[in-house]
Amino acid sequence: MAAAKHVEIRESIESDIHRGIYEVGQKLPTEREIMDRFGVSRNPVQKAMSALVEAGLVTRRRGAGTVVASAGLRSNLLRMMDPTLTSPEVDGDHRVLNVQVSSAESFDLSRSVFDHGQPTALLTRLKLSNDGRPLALERCVIDLVQVPELLSQNLEALTTIAYYNSLGLRVRRANTVLTAVHLNAADAGSLDVSMKEPVIRQERTTHLNDESVVEVAEFLIHPHNMTLEVSQIDNS
Repeated sequence: MAAAKHVEIRESIESDIHRGIYEVGQKLPTEREIMDRFGVSRNPVQKAMSALVEAGLVTRRRGAGTVVASAGLRSNLLRMMDPTLTSPEVDGDHRVLNVQVSSAESFDLSRSVFDHGQPTALLTRLKLSNDGRPLALERCVIDLVQVPELLSQNLEALTTIAYYNSLGLRVRRANTVLTAVHLNAADAGSLDVSMKEPVIRQERTTHLNDESVVEVAEFLIHPHNMTLEVSQIDNS
């Protein structure tokens, strides 16, 4: 499934920022230059720029152009809920800590989400920055009936929503609940944080177009190595 042009443009520029091609304070190419580079009209370029503003990576000022605001690890909550993802929410690979296959009632996350006896896989991974720092501890319980080839994928690089979309499963929405929690000893050790320090926990339930649930996941966000934010654009 080909990504929409505005998604392709956003992801390309975002990758360039994270790789240091554009540094903080540096102006991005003009709309016309980006239009020529990707062979598109103005509309997808403007959509891509709006998404980069939402992510906190760039700022726009009338008459001053678009300037890189941050190259750091800032993850917009809206991107972590984006049902159209075709690339990672945050750059960097995973360290796979554990994979378990069992019925849904075996796992706390999925016990009340999937039917009793539903075949599922619990994938526990540590999301790492490009320089190897822990960003988030992830646990995903995935419906193996919908995604039977999951465990044959490269689990270190896999972005689950992007994978579902690549299969044509048509993710419709991803609902999120945020809470603050203290970690147990094992999870605190994985993230290298104190058990006394609260962290943000994101629980995300991913629905397909037919409203069936394909995945329920939790993300325990490192309190210092990643900033979780929500941005709203002033369209006036």
